Amino acid sequence: MRNLEVLASQWCVCLPDESFELAVDEQLLTLECCRYEGWRYQRLALQRGDETFYYLYAMSEEGVWVLGVFDTPGQADFFLALHNEDPLMVPALLQPVLAGDAVRVEQGKLCYPRYEGLYRVGFKSYQVAVDQVDAGLRTLLYVERYNSQGLGVLPEKEACLKIYSHFDGRLRGCKMC
Repeated sequence: MRNLEVLASQWCVCLPDESFELAVDEQLLTLECCRYEGWRYQRLALQRGDETFYYLYAMSEEGVWVLGVFDTPGQADFFLALHNEDPLMVPALLQPVLAGDAVRVEQGKLCYPRYEGLYRVGFKSYQVAVDQVDAGLRTLLYVERYNSQGLGVLPEKEACLKIYSHFDGRLRGCKMC
């Protein structure tokens, strides 16, 4: 088992200065920020219905990425520690239309990226898209050169776990052999 630790600064509350609204079924629990080297991070906690979501974002001058969505802040911190150790060890989903902060207020509404986007390294990529039938689900695809593999259609948190499990399994190789 790897001994990972968060190298970033301590989380601090960084709620927007301006007032904002959320979607009808959402409640903001907290928005926290921290830094490490050239990276800024945000951890957004929301209550949606009776379920809590912890979104983790990474920002740099090059762009904005969704690192994942989780059940607990500890799970988000695990991904933060992985990203601190080596950003290439986390399949971070690029948000090509965003710059600056991932979580922001636009026209009086709190806006934040959900778990979707593209992670690409060389000829390999993971694509996570909103399902065309059910917007609460994500369609997952792994592409290597000219071959593609569907990884399923799952809710956000399960999609994040599936992508990371597939990614980690590829990096570490088959443990069954």
